[in-house]
Amino acid sequence: MTVSPQDWLRRLQSAFAGAAQLLAPRTAACLLCGKPQTGSRSADSSSPAKLTPQLRQSLCGACLSAIPWLTRIACTRCGRGIPCEDCIRSPHGSFVCNRSAVHYNQTMRAMLALYKYRGNEQLAPLLGDMLLPAFEALTAEIVQRTNAPNSRDSKLKIRMADHWDAVTYVPVSAEREADRGFNQAEQLAGRVAQRYHLPLKQLLVRSRHSEKQSFKTRAERFRDTRSLFDINAEEFQLLLAHAVNDSGKTQASRRGIRILLIDDIYTTGSTAEACSQVLLHHAERPLEVYLLTWARS
Repeated sequence: MTVSPQDWLRRLQSAFAGAAQLLAPRTAACLLCGKPQTGSRSADSSSPAKLTPQLRQSLCGACLSAIPWLTRIACTRCGRGIPCEDCIRSPHGSFVCNRSAVHYNQTMRAMLALYKYRGNEQLAPLLGDMLLPAFEALTAEIVQRTNAPNSRDSKLKIRMADHWDAVTYVPVSAEREADRGFNQAEQLAGRVAQRYHLPLKQLLVRSRHSEKQSFKTRAERFRDTRSLFDINAEEFQLLLAHAVNDSGKTQASRRGIRILLIDDIYTTGSTAEACSQVLLHHAERPLEVYLLTWARS
């Protein structure tokens, strides 16, 4: 069969078009809205100064700009953006303070639902990276407050391992983890620990299953979290044993053991308080618990 020059040209053009399509760089879709990411993505003025490449490459400009970063803190204990009557009424507790990455609004509720309830684990690194600016700010607060050497020199990079002994997380029940397939707090904690080369430890266990806290009132939350957690004795003793530096002088004798406890949402602080009480109760030396949460409701 003879192929005309015109047919041959059309076939050649079709082949070139197909090859070009295969070789062309694929436009990544936004992990939240699914739209192609076109153009450069930049953060607005309310965003933290440092956003990881993971954040910039995973979200389109509109979704990135819609993140309600919690950069202004009015309550120094719970990290809320407005004065907190709960902390005014009860200023003392088992944990030192909480810091959160974002305000928990409808947009963030939808983002968390995609990850936590619909099993979109592609969002785990994204949500973990959203914690990093808040964690760095919290560490800088600690350095300034404790008057650590060279703390006033802002040009010096803070070495996280000098200020934290372990990262841990709020445990979920075996039933909840089996149903969901993962513990969101553990995945968030793992991301932070990996990024800063900090030891990740399962210091707490869930002693019983409970209904979702989001369905409960404030009073019900505090009642329900009583005796809800227990210590993971083996991991906790390992932490205490390793809190000794090369010279044999314990870190606790310098500043006490400092633990970062991670959860997804801070609402009433009942979960944070219950977990911190367990850690302090089993500590054999001075210990401080700081809370880092993805969102503050």
